Amino acid sequence: MILNELRHKFFWLLDNVKGGNIKNKLNEIQLCIENSNSAEAKAIKKNHIDCLLKHATKTTPFYKALKEVKTISDFPVIRKTTIQNDFKSFESSAFKDKDNFKVSTSGSTGVPFFLFQNQEKRNRNHADVIYFFNQSGFNVGNRLYELEVWRGHNQKGKLKSWLQNAVQFDISRLTDERIQTFLNLLKTDKQSKKTMLGFASSYEMITQYLEKNNITLKDLGITSAIANSEYLNPYTKTTLGKHLNTTVLSRYSSEEIGIIAQQTINSPNNFVINHASYHVELLNLENDTPVKPGEFGRIVVTDLFNYAMPIIRYDTGDIAKLGLGKNGSMALEQIEGRKMDLIYDSEGNIISSFVVYTKFYKYYKLLKQYQFIQQGEKEYEVKLNLQNDKFEFENDLINDIKSDFGRDTTVTITYVDEIPALSSGKRRKVMNNFKKA
Repeated sequence: MILNELRHKFFWLLDNVKGGNIKNKLNEIQLCIENSNSAEAKAIKKNHIDCLLKHATKTTPFYKALKEVKTISDFPVIRKTTIQNDFKSFESSAFKDKDNFKVSTSGSTGVPFFLFQNQEKRNRNHADVIYFFNQSGFNVGNRLYELEVWRGHNQKGKLKSWLQNAVQFDISRLTDERIQTFLNLLKTDKQSKKTMLGFASSYEMITQYLEKNNITLKDLGITSAIANSEYLNPYTKTTLGKHLNTTVLSRYSSEEIGIIAQQTINSPNNFVINHASYHVELLNLENDTPVKPGEFGRIVVTDLFNYAMPIIRYDTGDIAKLGLGKNGSMALEQIEGRKMDLIYDSEGNIISSFVVYTKFYKYYKLLKQYQFIQQGEKEYEVKLNLQNDKFEFENDLINDIKSDFGRDTTVTITYVDEIPALSSGKRRKVMNNFKKA
């Protein structure tokens, strides 16, 4: 559409007038991600790390004691509680009186959390978003459907939505009627290229609706559907892609940091790490040594551009399997979600959340929602919100779960009318109320 081309040109014209800030960052991001092993990319990243460490040890109380430490691997691994318990020690004296931006998480893990970001960090995030959108078949100016819980604090005004060509679709109560309303929006939208960005759980509910009603939509012009904020299970990724005739991709990001990794059109299964803006490590579950390819580790991130509150070696609380990208660089094969929600079998072995999800695939047409909870060392509860009144496969489901979790386990099925979302709109499919020591 001509109007979309004008939006695209106006955006980059405006950036050019401002000195090409976003464009220059975008060029560097592309170089450092797509040629991460080149001498130029390594030199750029080393400079960013050195500058960050120098700034942090000079201007923040927490890192001042580490002034003589030159190697990032010798800095301590910190956690959310480390920052919360000593918040002011992470604030840079050089940025305290500047116009910083407050960014916060929704508190999905029960612990609300916020940080301050400086303007350059915000600009870097903006460029990161554009890069990974481009890698998903989306260009600035095209139609973007955003599926989220929209409230006053995050809702865009009509003018901003029009300028960005964005449709904000609220998913707080994603009933069959709401899903049909969304599908009608897609079908009546005459724009030739559109992209979806939304919670993985909303995609799963849409997928179940499409499967239940045997609906396949073609020629909608959906370049891709990007899932964020939650784990995207293989069933939803494959089945939604089939029904909407598009590629479904997963994004690993957080409000307080930005886009850390994402699947792309050229890497639809592995997560491409944002080597340009972050230093990402995968460390052993029990200690701070790096894991080997094929092993699971804790995701530890250093934000190279937040100078208002330097965050160095931040344990996100999430688990991933280390892999290799096409250019030989570090990649993430799969992301398992939060360490606190890892599930264990009756012998104490970690069971991948992928195994949990597979237990429910065959029953998706019968379910509105489900949740798997480890309540004890050998005790598991399954909550089911049914499409109809009866579920005739209790024994089959219980036996299937026991086949992976142990024959000596106790599996209880509880029927509920609703599995409420968290305040953020996210839904935790897998929980562990029994924490393994």
